[in-house]
Amino acid sequence: MTSTPRSTFALPTLLVQLVGLGLGTAAATVPALGSLVAYEGFDYTASSSLASQNGGTGFSGGWTATTGTSTIGNPGLTYGSMNVIGNRATTPVQNTTFSRSLLTTLGSATGTYYFSFILRPDNSSSSNGAEFALTGSTASLYVGKPTTGNFYGLDTVGNGGGGTQNLTSTQFASGTAVLMVLRADFVSGGADTFKLYINPNLTAEPGSADATKTGYDVGNVSGIQFTGNIGFSFDELRIGTSYADVASAVPESGTWVAGFALTGVTAAGWLQTRKSRTHQPNGPKNI
Repeated sequence: MTSTPRSTFALPTLLVQLVGLGLGTAAATVPALGSLVAYEGFDYTASSSLASQNGGTGFSGGWTATTGTSTIGNPGLTYGSMNVIGNRATTPVQNTTFSRSLLTTLGSATGTYYFSFILRPDNSSSSNGAEFALTGSTASLYVGKPTTGNFYGLDTVGNGGGGTQNLTSTQFASGTAVLMVLRADFVSGGADTFKLYINPNLTAEPGSADATKTGYDVGNVSGIQFTGNIGFSFDELRIGTSYADVASAVPESGTWVAGFALTGVTAAGWLQTRKSRTHQPNGPKNI
């Protein structure tokens, strides 16, 4: 896939000229979109290890490997017209779990949050899994392809087996990327409700979910992880308080927040090297 310069994201022309000439330090104020809680675009050097990488925003530390390995693959994953940056996390066919702590604990108060990510199985085995997880103080919720079966869905146990599964009608296919959007309606001290949308429309939240899990209390969510043993790629993790935050947000709006300082030639270079990828009009794009 050929990377092309992004033409839709730029600072005002005068500011670009000033920093390009090195006339002091300029503060680039990039308006935040909605209430984007966290964003990870895996904008790291290709082929490097994911362990200890600390990019993105909304996290209290870097990625930690519990089991297995994950490296940075190039290029990243795309879906429809979503604006994306960076590369992707990719794992081999082995037990792999990578975790990261959030700056904001979710679920301690009643409220709705949205999570989205792009997942691509890179192996055809239906007996292996690849999932994203909310790690709560009471329980964890896994989202993706469980270790058993051929369909994506919600899983209350994950790769350990057992538990219950609420599956969608979307069957996984090796090499095919899918966008997953999870709506979490947290109830403080009570049972939470989760709705999963697979490859949804980006303009508005769907009226019905592909899979729903009700009455499942995860407690306080202080971290997230991706886990599996199928060999898979993971990209574009977003957490927000609205559907638009995670389904149609321009990532820089949440990542490069107000107060990010640019100086001289460094700023000009940064503006020239921010990258995006071309998108197909509708649906996931295989890489």
